[in-house]
Amino acid sequence: MEIVYKDNQFKIKGKTGILYSKANGVLIESLDGNTSKELKGAGEYEVSGISVIGLKTEEGTVFVYEVDSLRICNLDGITKKLIDSKLSQIGDIDILLVPVTSESIEMIQQLESYYIIPLGYKTEEELDKFLKESGLVVEKMNKFSIKKEELIEDSTAQIIVLNT
Repeated sequence: MEIVYKDNQFKIKGKTGILYSKANGVLIESLDGNTSKELKGAGEYEVSGISVIGLKTEEGTVFVYEVDSLRICNLDGITKKLIDSKLSQIGDIDILLVPVTSESIEMIQQLESYYIIPLGYKTEEELDKFLKESGLVVEKMNKFSIKKEELIEDSTAQIIVLNT
């Protein structure tokens, strides 16, 4: 699986399809381009081998994607800590896409993923402050590629900053 961040949206490419995070939802396309489906709001969906769960919160919708057996949680638009019932619905997460807000560190601690990818920051200073406050190892790259079998169970979380 491969993740790229460009024009304020994520492109997540798996073995069977491509997922694009949109402002108010998700667009999934098959690799051959013959099938596409736009998903908005809460619900459970599966398109081109990619499953998506949309969970309604008071601020918007939290999306959980499963691509190539990796679970990704997108908190774009969410600025407050999640309540326990939402956390249990989200479940175990491998990669967390989190906005850079004052609550970001708490949200990272709530979801305990292997990798954290920040989004929605307006300035490098804002990003740098978030990275420093996190206390986590940071790696910058153009695209993030990983396979489920490459995850190390007891490893410390790491922040991946994708160049836009």
